Amino acid sequence: MSSLLEPVTVRGKLPLRNRVVMGSMTRNRCLDRKPGPAQIKHYADRARDGVGLIVNEGTFVDWTGCDWQWSPVMIKMEHAEAWRKVTDAVHEAGGKIFFQAWHAGRIQHDQMPIMREKGGRVLAPSSIKAEGGKYRDLPGQPGHTDNVEEIKNPPGVIDTYRHSVLLAKHAGFDGVELLAQGGYLPHQFLNTNQINQGGSKHSRSNKRTDSYGGSVENRCRFTLELVDVISEVFGGPELVCVKINPTDFYNDCATTFEEMKETYTFLIKALVDRRVGIVNVGRRGIDPNAGTGDFFGRSGRPEEFPLPPGYDPVLEFGPLVKYPGSPSLLMANHDYTPEEADRLVKEGKLDLITFARPFIYNPDIISRIKNGIPFAQNDRGKTVHYGPYRTPDENYNDWPAASL
Repeated sequence: MSSLLEPVTVRGKLPLRNRVVMGSMTRNRCLDRKPGPAQIKHYADRARDGVGLIVNEGTFVDWTGCDWQWSPVMIKMEHAEAWRKVTDAVHEAGGKIFFQAWHAGRIQHDQMPIMREKGGRVLAPSSIKAEGGKYRDLPGQPGHTDNVEEIKNPPGVIDTYRHSVLLAKHAGFDGVELLAQGGYLPHQFLNTNQINQGGSKHSRSNKRTDSYGGSVENRCRFTLELVDVISEVFGGPELVCVKINPTDFYNDCATTFEEMKETYTFLIKALVDRRVGIVNVGRRGIDPNAGTGDFFGRSGRPEEFPLPPGYDPVLEFGPLVKYPGSPSLLMANHDYTPEEADRLVKEGKLDLITFARPFIYNPDIISRIKNGIPFAQNDRGKTVHYGPYRTPDENYNDWPAASL
């Protein structure tokens, strides 16, 4: 695994010990919506083992009625001060850590307790309900809310991100990963208003007719303006990572193959033109029988949005990022093995690789790669990811390292 373990520097600004990245994972354990001792230990342990870069669990930039109500937020200075203890611990262990900026858009429910307490609104590009969802803490376990409010002033929402990213910088994060996949807010802007295309029951999320909807340039505008704001806060685009997944179907976000190719060809070229440090391309959705993790089980890609046999968006779009003289590094994610990742790095097709769920069960990923030890698997069932749990440390900080 020599290629995976080679050091790399992001645009001359951010030296990484190796090319392995701990991906962002919601764990539903921030009991007051900010990290505590459990999170400090969790991230520091993985940094101490030598991972090149950590991306923290998705952190909401505004009050959000998420189905996992103990997800963190970055809204007040107290949140930044709590995360500062995490980043300090990671840095003391020789690691680097990015902040994942998350806005759920329509993928939430306005009756969740935090929304009722804070008077929160469910904002989206258009007033269109998302299919799916399951809010286990609400009576009847309803799906995503019907009460979706169209964003009247997108720059105002961009300012919400700005405020949160400023706090992240104060908290000591080394950079920001913008979450623009998974059917969340930036992703919602990318999808057109072609509702029920091909007989689909899936609801497209953007039917705007202003400068944030319609053409591919307009649909990408929100994401690109967010990149500009994050670049401004962090002193340049080098410390910006944008996470996208062209083939995604999670949270009612699947789209046609033709639209997907048009949208992501334009978006990725625009990101590289902006000289972002990292473009993180996922491949969720290419396996018609794949799931979104062992908690949710296996849920197939919608039949009305087929892909060509053997299609891989990382191989399709990767050359738009990774070419001689490119200002951006290419990261990939979703169900890679160390062997496949090492081969792709060695062949010059990837710069960085994200492992996510394996970091739950393996606090010692780097040690295992170095010593040829297979990753441990989840043998504790579905409650590992989000609970319930007796304490936040349960199924979080109690996984053993391999014996060397």
